[in-house]
Amino acid sequence: MRTSRIAIVLGLVAVVAAASTALLIGDFGSGEPDSPTLDYDLRTGSRFLPLPSKPFEAPSIREIRAPDFVGANAVWGATGRDALGGIWIGVSAWSGGTSSAHLFHYDPKADTWHDRGSVADQLKAAGLLRQGERQIKIHSKIIPADDGWLYFASSDEAGEDPKSGKPPRWGGHLWRIHPRTSRWQHLLAVPEGLVAASGVGRHIFALGYFGHVLHRYDTLTGEHKWVEVGAVDGHVSRNFLADADGHAYVPRLRRLTDGKLVAELVEYDSNLRELKATPLDGYLGGESPMEHHGITGIVYLADGRMAFTTHRGQLYVIQPAAGGPASVTLVGWFHPDGEAYAPSLFSFRGGDLLAGVTQRAGRFQWVVFDLVTGIAGAFPLDTKGLKNVLLYGSMARDDAGRFYVGGWATRDGGEKPLVMQLAPAR
Repeated sequence: MRTSRIAIVLGLVAVVAAASTALLIGDFGSGEPDSPTLDYDLRTGSRFLPLPSKPFEAPSIREIRAPDFVGANAVWGATGRDALGGIWIGVSAWSGGTSSAHLFHYDPKADTWHDRGSVADQLKAAGLLRQGERQIKIHSKIIPADDGWLYFASSDEAGEDPKSGKPPRWGGHLWRIHPRTSRWQHLLAVPEGLVAASGVGRHIFALGYFGHVLHRYDTLTGEHKWVEVGAVDGHVSRNFLADADGHAYVPRLRRLTDGKLVAELVEYDSNLRELKATPLDGYLGGESPMEHHGITGIVYLADGRMAFTTHRGQLYVIQPAAGGPASVTLVGWFHPDGEAYAPSLFSFRGGDLLAGVTQRAGRFQWVVFDLVTGIAGAFPLDTKGLKNVLLYGSMARDDAGRFYVGGWATRDGGEKPLVMQLAPAR
C-alpha cells in the first residue's frame, strides 16, 4: 500500500510542481511570523472572554445565511476565525452537480458576508485544475497560524470507495488564504481526500483518508512530511488535534489477529515520530467503523490543555507535558444522560467550563460541562422550526462572545447550507 501511494504522489508532483513552486516563492512574503505576539486564544482560532452571567442556560440562536451559489449543500464543520475577528466558513457543494466548494468570510461587526472564491476557480487560476476535477468539499476547520495566514483543506469524493480503501480520484489540496488580502495560495496536492486540519503556531497538519494519513506542513520552511497512522474498514475521523509544540493527536483503528477492533489516540511530534498510543476504550460502541465519525468536537483551554468528544459523546482531556508525551484522560460522557452525538465544543473563558451542541434521540441540546466537578446540564436548543437539521460544530467565537456552528437544513425542496450564531444567555 505504501509503495503504490508513493507512485501516486510522484504522479501528482509531476503535475503540480512547477505551478506550486511559483506560488511558494511569489509575492506572499518570506513566511516569517506575521503576528507572533497574539494571545493564545487567537492563536488557536478561539476567543476567551469573561463568563456570561447565565452560562447554564441555552443560548439564543440566529440563522445567518451565507451567499448562495449553484449546488451549495452544507457546512461540514468548516469554520474558523482570524485574529481580526472575522469568521470563516467553508460551504461544500452537492456531490451530483458541477459546482465546487466555496470559502466565505463573515464580518460579525458589520453583519456582512463576502465570497472569497471557489476551490476549482483557485486551482484554475494557479494552472492546477485537471479536467473533471471539482473539489466539492471544504470539510476542515480554517486554522490560523503564527505567520498570519489561515490554513484549510479541500477534497473531492468522485470514485472513492470506503470498503476497498480507494481514495477520491482527485485527492485533496492544502491551502492558505491571508485574511487581509483574501489571496489564496496552493501548498500541497495529495492523493487522499483531506477531511480535517489542525495546528497552533508553526506546524499545520491535515488528515487524509483512507487509512488516516497525517500530513505535516512547516509554515516557515515549506517542508512537507507524512505518515500513515492507520484506520481500517473505511473509518474516517472528522477531526483531530495539534498543540503549540507541534504535536498531533490522531485516532488509530486497527484489527487484531482475532478480529477484534482496537482504537487508540496516537501522539506524534513535529517530525512525525510516534511518541505514545493511548487506548480509547469504548470508542466504536455499536457503530460500524464506516459510520463512526471519530473525534467530533475539539477545544483548546488557556492552560494548554485540549478537550475533545467522540462520535458517541465521550469527553477526553489531553494534558501536554514538556519534554515527554501527553497524558490523555477519559472524563466520561459529555451529555448528563449518557451517550449522545457531540459534534462541537466551546470554551467560555479558557477554563474548566465547556459547552457544545449535542444530538440525542433526534433532539438538539446545548450541554454545559464543568471539568472540575463533572456536573453537566442539557438545555433544549431552538432550531427555529427548520426541518431535517444537522449541526456540526467548531470552536469559532467572535469578539462579542457568540459561537458559530454549521450544517444543513431542508428548504426549497433540498438540503441547503446552514450557519447558526449562538449568543450566550446574559
